[in-house]
Formats: sequence, C-alpha cells, structure tokens
Amino acid sequence: MRRAQWAVAFGATVALGSAPAALAEPAAAPQPSSWGGSAPPSEPRELAPLEGLAVGQKRPLQDYDGRQPKVDPDEVALWIPRILFFPAYVVSEYLLRTPLGAMISTAEKDEAVADVAATSDIDVLPTLFVDLGFLPNVGVYFAWNNFVGTGNDLRASFSFGGIHFWRAALADRIPFAAPTSLERSNSFFQIEADFLKRGDLLFWGIGPRSLDEGRASYGILTAGAGGRIHLEPWRGLQLQAWVNGRYSDTDEGICRSETSIVTADYIYRACNPATIRRRILDGSYPIPPHYARSYATVRNGVKVALDSRDERPAAGSGAAIDLSVEQVSEVDERLPGGWFNYGAIASGYLDLTGTQRVLGLTVEAQFQNKIDEHTQIPFTELVGTRDIQDAPELDLMRGFQPGRLLGSSALVATLDYRWPIWAFMDGTLQAAVGNAFARPHLEDFDPVLLRFSFVGGVRASSQRDYSVKLLAGFGTDTFEEGGSPSAFRLVLGGTTGF
Repeated sequence: MRRAQWAVAFGATVALGSAPAALAEPAAAPQPSSWGGSAPPSEPRELAPLEGLAVGQKRPLQDYDGRQPKVDPDEVALWIPRILFFPAYVVSEYLLRTPLGAMISTAEKDEAVADVAATSDIDVLPTLFVDLGFLPNVGVYFAWNNFVGTGNDLRASFSFGGIHFWRAALADRIPFAAPTSLERSNSFFQIEADFLKRGDLLFWGIGPRSLDEGRASYGILTAGAGGRIHLEPWRGLQLQAWVNGRYSDTDEGICRSETSIVTADYIYRACNPATIRRRILDGSYPIPPHYARSYATVRNGVKVALDSRDERPAAGSGAAIDLSVEQVSEVDERLPGGWFNYGAIASGYLDLTGTQRVLGLTVEAQFQNKIDEHTQIPFTELVGTRDIQDAPELDLMRGFQPGRLLGSSALVATLDYRWPIWAFMDGTLQAAVGNAFARPHLEDFDPVLLRFSFVGGVRASSQRDYSVKLLAGFGTDTFEEGGSPSAFRLVLGGTTGF
C-alpha cells in the first residue's frame, strides 16, 4: 500500500512539472540480475531535475544503478547462424509446424476426423515447386491405397506452370505379398507412364569448362511408359529392374524477355537468355546432339542398393552403396544406335550424438559408353540432365541448377550434415566438390577443373513418393578460373517421384 502511495505522489509531482526530491527507501538485499550474477549494492542516486524542459518534452533516460551492460561474445556470434537460417526457421515454424500442429490437434479432439484419417485409403496433397530460374508450378499428388484390390496402390500427380508447362505421371503398384497393418508392401511390380511439356529448360554447353555466358533456353516434349520390379527382401537391400520406351523432342522453348540488339547494319530483338539456335548462329558452341530432332528410345536396367543403417529412432551411423547399369537403344531406322549408363554411389555416415545428428560423406561416379563410334548421345540424355520429376536430390551438385553440368562422365564428393528439427523435417548442410566431363571414363579429368557447391535448408526426413524441401545454395566457377561463386539456387516446395 505504501509503495502505491509513493507511486501516486511521484506521478502527480512529475505531471505538475516540479522537480522531485530524492526518493530513497531502505536498501533491500541484492537480487539476481539478468546481466549475470547478483546486483551489487549501490548508494541511492538523486534523479536529475526536470527544469528547462519544454511542454511535452521527455527527460533523458535516467541511470538508476550505474552498471554497464555485459556483452557476451558467444551471444553476439549466435546472430550469424540466426540470420542465415531465418528463412528456414520461418518456413518450418509458420508454414509447416504451426498449420500441421493445428490439424493434428483438431483431429485428436474430433473423433470423427480422427477415424477418417486413420481408415481412409485416399490421400490428396497439393504441390508447389519453385526452382529459381525456371517456371514455378502447382499441382496435386494423389494416392489411393488398396485400389481395386488389397495391397494394390495407385499413385498419380499433375503439375501446371502456365501454357508452357504441363506434367503428369501415373503408376500402379501390384504387390508380390499383401501388406501388413498400415505398412505398404515393399516388393511390387509397377506399371508407369509420364508426360512432360515445358519450354523453360536451360543449356550451358557440354564439358567441365562450360560458361555461364553460354546459357541458352530450350523446350522439351517427352512421354514414356513401361514396367518396373521393386524388391526389398529384407531391410537394407533394394533391387530394381525396369524396361520402358520414351519419345522425346526439343524446340526453342519460350522467350522469357526480349532485348534490342543494335549493330551497324541492322536492329533486331532477341530473347534473354538467347535460344540455343541463336547461340549456334553466333558461334558460341556447335549444335548439341539431337537438338530440334525427335528421337525414341527403349531402355532396360537394374539397380542394387545396400544400406546398413537401422530405421529411426535408432542411431544413424552406417554405410550405403548404390550400383546401377542401364542399356539405352535408340529406335531410328536411319541412325540406329545406343549406349550404356552406369554408375556407383558410396556413402558413410556417423551419428555424432546417437540422436540423428549425422555427418555423411558420399562419393558418386557416373559414366556413359557408346555402343559404337557412330552413336550420338542426345544432349538431353547426358550425365547431369534434369530428371522428368523435379527432384533436387538426384542432381549432381545441388548448388547448381539442373543441366548446368553436362557430360559423358562425372565425379562428385559431398560432405553432408543432417539433424532433426521437427517430427518429419530435417535440417541439412551440404558441401560438394566435383564436375561433369565431356569424355567417358573421366578421360579429361583434371583437379583444376573441379567446382565447389554449397546448399543448406530443410527437407522431409522421408523421401519416398512425396517430399517437402526448402534449399538455398550456390555453385562456383572451376578452380582453374578462380573458384568464385557464379551460380545461385533456391528451391522451395513439395516434389513427387515414383
């Protein structure tokens, strides 16, 4: 009560504009301070008088105890990663965790919603994918478990990015054994088909010395269908075999923006970036193999993947290896030909704490061999070509846009750190060194021709069928050219791949 009376008296005195007398109460015992330690005892201080202040002017902030604030160097240093990862925090906190948490809470409180969520065999998810430099697209992912019969799973996706971007994919999985409980069968025969029409793809040239200045645009139309066998006889072993046919054709693509070119003889308008045809006419590089010429292929291949790591929540230490080989035959009565694609990926992982804070090292090598010397491998089939689906995890070096590094062989080493940030999301940091080379078997390999790539962000902890990610990174020139950053990449959205 006494404190309240003093406060009222002090406030009234200030309001009248008179200088308050020194206010002092008996010194209390030292209290803990937010600046660290206990507040040292100090003599009562007399407040500065308010004389000379204009009407409405506030007095300077008073120094009540005379202590200097303590600056913690560790706290200051923490602002660097806080600023760098602020976009990832905003996405994970406000676009993922908060909405999903609200939906889960609603389902837990509403028994009807919970029953539908637990028993429904149909999932419909919206998709959004943004890869800076390409057309953004939106779409839908559709999954129907137990379609037609028990264990038979239907998957479909559709994406639209304007009149110059259409993509659709369909797959039906026929299990070799009926699934148990809510788990889907890991061994199945899959019938698949896909279609893609887009005009926003980019080409920089072939080989390790391709330049950013050579960037050119083109479009593609491709459609394929076939069958695939996927076997997982026991945990950690995957076997795949496939055969499919595909038709492909390329064109000039879209003109993203126009610029005026003025010479001594004429004035004309050109696309920016220029089309591949314009680059060819300017002499920037020769005609890429099969550019503006349709072709059809039949391919068959096998893949073996071994992974010693246990499923979560077990520790993430272990090793993995992935081996694949594929034969591709070009169906063309005029110039029949074909080639082999083959490669290996070896990885080692160390869980630093036993709680999925995993440091990994991956070495990847990819190769192509022509069946005969007359074969020309289309530039859209070279190592490093963008996949039909938007899947950054399949890119050679994720700091570069897909298609930036093209060749007949490639070698990449990646150091990766991954840690859980939410129930279904992981943070990731990746640094890679490598490049794509024009000749088979790394015949033109030279350490000075390697490039550096870095990427960081968040991604879904599970990559099967549907994956959400936010990644930002950069790539550099070759070490021969100084290794300075020359490419920036930003990826946001959900991707599908089946």
